[in-house]
Amino acid sequence: MRKMRHHASVLAALSAAALLAGTGAAQAATGVIDVHGHQGEGNITNPKDGQCYNVSDGYNGGRLLVTNKTDRKVKVFVGTDCQGTVAAVVEPGKTYRASESWGPLFYIRSVQAV
Repeated sequence: MRKMRHHASVLAALSAAALLAGTGAAQAATGVIDVHGHQGEGNITNPKDGQCYNVSDGYNGGRLLVTNKTDRKVKVFVGTDCQGTVAAVVEPGKTYRASESWGPLFYIRSVQAV
C-alpha cells in the first residue's frame, strides 16, 4: 500500500509539473523590429510571438521598410490587424522594402513576429 501511495504522489507531481510547463506566458522575440516610412521611424521592442502590431493608421503614412533585428521571423502585411495576404516573411537580420512605385497600395500596415 505504501508503495502505491508513493507512486501516486510521484505521478501527481510529474503531471502538475508538465501542466505548468505547458501554460507559460507567450514567448517574446528578443530585439527590435524597425519600421521606416515617409513620416519617420517606429520601433517595436521584444515583440510577442503571434501578436499583431499595426504600424500605420491604415490610410496614409504607411511604412515602406521593415528591418528585422530580432531572433524570430517577422511577417509583413499590407493590411491592418495582420489581415490579408502576407507580403513578406523577413528573416532575422534582413530587411524588406515595399514597392514605392505603387504608392499607398503597397504600404506596410502591420507586422507580426512568429
